[in-house]
Amino acid sequence: MADAARGFRLALPRDATALPRPGANPLLREALETTDLLRYARRLWSTPHDRIDFLLELPASRRWLDTTLSATYTEGQPVTLVEAHLTALPSKLTARELEVLTLVAAGHSNPTIAESLYTSPRTVSTQVETIRMKLGAISRTAAGVLASQHGWLKLPMPVGRDALGSLSVAGLVGDADERTTGADGVSSTLLTRLRPVRLGLAYPEQGLASDDGAQSRRGALLAINELNARGGIRGRLIDAVMVDADIYSAPGIRATFARLAENDVDAVLMSYMFDEATTLEEAAELGVPVLHTMTSRRHLETVRSNPQRYCALFQCAPPESNYGPGLARFLDLLDSRHGTSSTAARPLARTVRFIETTADSGQIADATTIRLLADHDWTVVGVDSLDADPTTIARLSTEILADPPTVLVVSEFLPSVLANLLLRLHAERCPSIIYTIYAPSVPEFISQMGAAAEGIVWATVSGTYSDPYGAEFRSAYRSMFGASPGLSQAGLAYDMTHIIAAAWQQSADPSDVNGTLAALRKTRYRGVNGSYNFASGLQSTVAYPEETDDPSLGNAQLIFQVQDGEHRCLGPEPYTDGEFRWLTHA
Repeated sequence: MADAARGFRLALPRDATALPRPGANPLLREALETTDLLRYARRLWSTPHDRIDFLLELPASRRWLDTTLSATYTEGQPVTLVEAHLTALPSKLTARELEVLTLVAAGHSNPTIAESLYTSPRTVSTQVETIRMKLGAISRTAAGVLASQHGWLKLPMPVGRDALGSLSVAGLVGDADERTTGADGVSSTLLTRLRPVRLGLAYPEQGLASDDGAQSRRGALLAINELNARGGIRGRLIDAVMVDADIYSAPGIRATFARLAENDVDAVLMSYMFDEATTLEEAAELGVPVLHTMTSRRHLETVRSNPQRYCALFQCAPPESNYGPGLARFLDLLDSRHGTSSTAARPLARTVRFIETTADSGQIADATTIRLLADHDWTVVGVDSLDADPTTIARLSTEILADPPTVLVVSEFLPSVLANLLLRLHAERCPSIIYTIYAPSVPEFISQMGAAAEGIVWATVSGTYSDPYGAEFRSAYRSMFGASPGLSQAGLAYDMTHIIAAAWQQSADPSDVNGTLAALRKTRYRGVNGSYNFASGLQSTVAYPEETDDPSLGNAQLIFQVQDGEHRCLGPEPYTDGEFRWLTHA
């Protein structure tokens, strides 16, 4: 084939047992080293078929090869001609739907398919109907015929030869009890045959939070790669089911959970959604563990109101109610630093103005925070809302510049929205100390701000530590993705993947939802973003030092300042690695 990056063609001796040299073709190398392609080619001669077509899954890169094996002769010697090229799944089928379609083509009923794939007949019925509609088939039988005719048959399959019946690919698949064992003691054939554990990654790939979504997906994929290298979950690989989450509206959130249900996931990881009430209801209906990072007070109230209904929801970051006390902690630091700085002769006006997100969570300026600041002798001079509308940003900028507060607190967690406001203020040399939350943790924010980010102070209730755990994570992330992670969601997704994996290991089986939930409630895990435990009964982690004075029991609310393009942690101890720096115009 002309484009070696997209396909390959080679002839293998009928009894080939050694891997041929892939040369400079990385796609061929991946196919030979990560799949049973060589074994399939060898077995072709044991079938009654001269040609077999199928779709081969590449587990490392999660791509698909449209593959043809042909029995032929070269110079009188029997060879298997292997032809393959990268392809998309037909009619936008998912990998799970392709498994179901293959078993439909084999003639199985919904209950039999459900038993083979460790799911429910109701789920299979829904999947079969979706497949039929996607393919434009008038019946399940017609869908199966299309699959057989076009080679829309998946390999490998999590079933043995007998389950594939009279399908042409059945002869390529070994007996269910066949095993080969690798150096790690885990059977490579077993890893291929056992149904993978399906972990849903529901993160946005589009819109204002897409960079944050990429951070989360990569953190989770890094952890999945590490876990699978160690044998997965008792010999079962973890399969990342990536769903492009529409986090911005109630209909989009419902559609996201519908896709997760269609893919029959065993658990879900997700970050924040803009409609928390809809998210919590949909998560409860899904019926599998859902680990999220919405920093939501609503989560606490919802779980408290009906612990049984919302038993599968776990919030892996402390709620945003901790941001107010964190701000007060920073203002105390500001007082202590003011007395020793070059600005000491100029008294602080001690005024605070809040610019708040319109999203469900993330607001700081509630009655509790305003009273707390008053107790610390700070006066709140205004509370306004911020959205992405340029006219809103222009109006707020004009108002702020007309009467700059000592500290301007902006609780907007979408990086581009925050950057648009702050760049405008920076251009007019706004003298206020800028204090914001979360958004600077996303690499996109610093990229957009450039040098204008200098001096910005920001807090996150869950950030990646700069200790040896964090350093090892950053190194592995850079090695896998060629870029450094942000300071929040990548580490959170990495930690959550290890948390759900540990719970699966402790349960009877990943499909044992009650056992997995019981294990999650007993979680005591030290990750790259701090310590996780759900001992409060509300299935949410706690903040250090706001909710616990023991750093080993919670996620530290870290306060950073951008200094010379780097994020320096101003507290709390023992995570401090810098001191607050006054800007010359402050």
